[in-house]
Amino acid sequence: MLICTCKLTALLRDVDSQDGIRSIRNLNGAGEPRDIWLFLIDARALAKDHIDRIQRLGDMSVAINSGLGGALDLRLLVVFDAVMRRGSLTLAGDSLGMSQPLVSQSLAKLRQYFGDPLFVRTSAGMSPTPRARELAPKIAAMIQLMEEALGSPDQFNPATSTRTFSFAATDFGAAHLLPKLLRYLAQHAPGIRVRATHAPRHGVDDLLEDGEVDLAIGSFAISRAPFYQRRLYYSDYVCLARAEHPGVRGALTREAYLSAQHALVAPLPGGYEALERFLLENVPASNFVVTVPNFLTVLTTLPNSDALFTLSRRAGEQIVQLLHAQMLELPVQIPGFVVRQFWHERFHKDPANKWFRDLIYSLLAAPDEAASDGTRAVDSSAPGT
Repeated sequence: MLICTCKLTALLRDVDSQDGIRSIRNLNGAGEPRDIWLFLIDARALAKDHIDRIQRLGDMSVAINSGLGGALDLRLLVVFDAVMRRGSLTLAGDSLGMSQPLVSQSLAKLRQYFGDPLFVRTSAGMSPTPRARELAPKIAAMIQLMEEALGSPDQFNPATSTRTFSFAATDFGAAHLLPKLLRYLAQHAPGIRVRATHAPRHGVDDLLEDGEVDLAIGSFAISRAPFYQRRLYYSDYVCLARAEHPGVRGALTREAYLSAQHALVAPLPGGYEALERFLLENVPASNFVVTVPNFLTVLTTLPNSDALFTLSRRAGEQIVQLLHAQMLELPVQIPGFVVRQFWHERFHKDPANKWFRDLIYSLLAAPDEAASDGTRAVDSSAPGT
């Protein structure tokens, strides 16, 4: 997190100096000026593209400062970014470790500096003005570049870290991952915490963009920048029946499958569109005897029903381990789906995020996926392979 108080242009000038070391003005908690050594940076060691990005950031700073006057505390930009993403002064303060009154004071200074209300209180939260929407991507870019330039990118130690990582997944996706993940963390990274969030059928990209989660794991239709993805595995479907099912004994014919009673999970998560379409087009509506809200309800419903449950192979294998049930190959052709992990571009070079997504990959990826990295930026023109 940026901790200095200075003009962005002055900071950039110091970073890009000949020896790469400068003393900059800062204020301590009592408000007394003092000179500190900010960070040891050899500008000549920076890659050319990074220098270009830093220079563009400097140009952007001049444009923002033009005609406004005065030095802008970079911490205020961090507050702006948090309010923009959270839509709430309280939530923004929680994410920054600041009290709500302090966030309000920071916002007041930003309003004075930019000569605009920036955020207006509505029933849905703090709504950004057009000026705030214009500033938001520029300020986010400033923060990211400064953290990259002034941070210590190689210094993340999972063994001593107390960071909280979050991911979005389906209920069974989380249930499949968490036992492996928690077992590994207990042995190798005991201070790290994990928060699992339900992945909605639509809007997962918003969770990533708003910083609500570090990763999203599933078969999501994210087809726009600025996101990255990494393939984990391909899944087909299987059918589950209770062990004492009167009409099912180890195999199913197409006719028996289509005429049987079925359970339907609604709404189905992303990636299950082919299954949903096949069932609704080929199974009579009267044969759907129960509709359940999620896959976890299968655990209690399956042993007490003659309905067939069709779901992903990994979910089926996990349920069979917990219940005395039959797992049957489908007698019909239904296209499967690919499970990937997704993350936002601004976390792509974050060493902690990289460690976490590499860990997820090692725990979930199919053996045949381990031969290649499979990481690529999301391309709206590329097929979902």
